[in-house]
Amino acid sequence: MASAKLLLFTALVALMAAHSSAGLLDYVFPTIVSEYYNQAPTKEGYRFASEEPNGSKREEMGVIMNPGTPDEQLVVMGMYSSYDEKTDTETVTMYTADKDGYKARYQIKNRKLSPGALKSAAG
Repeated sequence: MASAKLLLFTALVALMAAHSSAGLLDYVFPTIVSEYYNQAPTKEGYRFASEEPNGSKREEMGVIMNPGTPDEQLVVMGMYSSYDEKTDTETVTMYTADKDGYKARYQIKNRKLSPGALKSAAG
């Protein structure tokens, strides 16, 4: 009788584990949503692109300069943009990273003119 209960208990535990393992694995090892993500190795380095549903984007390219020489270095160039719905503002940052460090240039732009700006433009 005890072995039948143990067998039934083991079967129930196995059934519950099989049913919930996908959820548990997704929690422990979250999957990357490849719908918004693209990365590809190239002969010289790599290319990377990401776009979020809210309009934020990131593009990056890495190139190995002077391969096989003492001056070999990885140069990374890219841009990312983010959009703030509250202020209707988009921020675009372009950057370069190499042996001399990280250099960024950014631009902030409003997608629409504010009512005050429209009034002042109308006179």
